[in-house]
Amino acid sequence: MGNIHIPVGFVVSPYGAIGEAPYSLEWFNGIKQKVMQKLKELYPHIDFSYYDISTMDDVHNFLAKESNAPPGFILFVLQSLPGTLRTLIYSGKPTVIIAETYGGSGEYLFEYSRAREQGFPVIGVSTDDVTNESVLRKVKLIEVIARMRGARIVFIVGPDVKQYIEGEYPLSADIFSTFRSIASITGVIPVVMDVVEFREKYYDRVSMNDAEKIAEVWIKNAESVQEPLRDEIVKSAKLYIALKNLVRDLDAVAVAVDCIVLYGSRARVRYLDAWPCLAYMQLWYDNIIPVCEGDPYSAVVLLMGKYLANLHGFLNDPGINEARDEMVYYHCYAPTNPHGNPKQEVPYIITTAHLGAKHASIHVRLPINEKITAVGFDPEERLLTVHGGKAVRTELSPYACATKLVASANTKEIARNFRWRLGWHRVVFYGDHTEEFRELATLMGLRVIDEDK
Repeated sequence: MGNIHIPVGFVVSPYGAIGEAPYSLEWFNGIKQKVMQKLKELYPHIDFSYYDISTMDDVHNFLAKESNAPPGFILFVLQSLPGTLRTLIYSGKPTVIIAETYGGSGEYLFEYSRAREQGFPVIGVSTDDVTNESVLRKVKLIEVIARMRGARIVFIVGPDVKQYIEGEYPLSADIFSTFRSIASITGVIPVVMDVVEFREKYYDRVSMNDAEKIAEVWIKNAESVQEPLRDEIVKSAKLYIALKNLVRDLDAVAVAVDCIVLYGSRARVRYLDAWPCLAYMQLWYDNIIPVCEGDPYSAVVLLMGKYLANLHGFLNDPGINEARDEMVYYHCYAPTNPHGNPKQEVPYIITTAHLGAKHASIHVRLPINEKITAVGFDPEERLLTVHGGKAVRTELSPYACATKLVASANTKEIARNFRWRLGWHRVVFYGDHTEEFRELATLMGLRVIDEDK
C-alpha cells in the first residue's frame, strides 16, 4: 500500500501553566521540532501533516481539513485551556493523546477520563518527555488501523459455503453477518473464492517438478521426517505454490483455506488432496499471513499482531489442564519463525497427527521460558479477548494435533471467563502484548475482556 497519512495536532495555548508568550512559544517550538524529527526517524513511510491548535478556530480548521483522514489523529497537548481538546475528541476519530506533564495535565485529566467513560476511541499518556521514543511508539497503533483498512484476505471455501457467505439465508445468517461485520469494523476486504475455481486456475496448473523441489528442501531442513507418505509432502508443496500465486494475483496480504471441510477425512466431497500446514509454514517467509481452517475471526487477529509488532501468530485450539494450571495450545501447524525474524528459526518435524489420520503435519519446537499473549476476536459483540501465560514446554505425541505448546496460566479464571461466542480458536503471540492489544481495541471501538482475570 502507499504512504499512510496521519494528522498531528500540537495543542498550544500561548499562556497557561508553562508560561506566556513569547517565551512559551519558543518552548513549544523547540519541543515540536524534536517531535517532528523523531516521527520522521521512526516512521519514514508515514506522511504526517502538522497543525498548531490554540483557538477554537484552529480546531475547526483542523477538523475541516482532516476529518476524512482514514486512520485517526495524534494530539500533543503542551499547554491548553479547557475545551479545545474536547471538541477534537468528540469528532469520534481514533485519537492518541500525548500530554506534557506540566503544561498539558490540566486538560488531559479533565478530558481523557470523560472520553473513556463515554466510550470514545481514545488512548492517552501524560509524560514529562513527549519526545521519548517509547511514547511515540503509540503512533504505531494508528498505523495498524490504517494498514488493516483495505487489506485483502482470500478465503478458499467450498461452493456451498461461498453461497452461504454471499446470501443471507436463514441457515447462513451468522456466516453472512461475520464477513460483513469484519469489513465494517476493520476495513479488511474479504475475498471469497470457490475452491473449484482455485483448483482450476492455480492448484492444477502447478508443475509437479516445481513442487518436488520445494518438498525436498522441507525434508532436508526438517529435524526429522516421521511422515510415511512422501507424496503428501509433495502435494503440500504444490498447494504452497498455488497459494502464493493466488495471493500475488489478487494483491492480498493473507490467505485462509477451509481445510477440514475441503480435505477432511469426513468430507463427502474432497475438493483438495493436500493439507496446507507445510504451505503455511513457508508462506510466512513470503510475507503472506496464513490462516488455518478458513477462520475469519483469527485472520483479523493475525493481521493485528503482524502490523503491531511484526509477530507471527500461532492460531490454535486451546486445551486446558486445571489440575496443573496449564494451557495446551495445539494445532497441526505453527510458524517456525514466531518472533517475526527469519533468522530466529526453530526446528520442526514433518509428521502425521490425530493417531495417523492426518498427514503432512508439522511439529514445531516453539520457544519456551517466554511470556505469551493469547488473543481472540468477536466482531458480532465488538469484542477482543486476551489472556497471558508463560511457555514452559512443547509436546510431541501421536494424538490430537502435531504441535502442542504448554503454558502456565490462570486456568481457573480462563475456564470461568472463556468467551464461547467467538469460537474455540485463539492466536498466541510471543511476548506480553496485552497493553498494545488493549489500546488498539480501544481505538477500534472494541471492548476488551481479560479471560484470565
